[in-house]
Amino acid sequence: MSLHRRNCYIVACDVCHTEYTDPETDAVAWFPDEATAEQILRADRWMVLARHLPERFICPTDDEAHHALVDSLMPPEPVMQISGQLGFDGTEEPSR
Repeated sequence: MSLHRRNCYIVACDVCHTEYTDPETDAVAWFPDEATAEQILRADRWMVLARHLPERFICPTDDEAHHALVDSLMPPEPVMQISGQLGFDGTEEPSR
């Protein structure tokens, strides 16, 4: 019998470090490549982010830590204040 070396991928949540398990067997799932892992995790409600980001995989757990990471990845909200209009904080945008 010969031995063959193969690489496999196991995915863990970047927030809680929970490993992805096969829903049918509850065993840790092994993937042959990143693309396959990404497809399967997206289909199972995981958030899969761009490959250049340090935190790429977020499981569907609904708690404060998971929300905090997602919120930190969002761009800042745009400031929508018309010239001369009072802002919510009581400041006035100067007229031009």
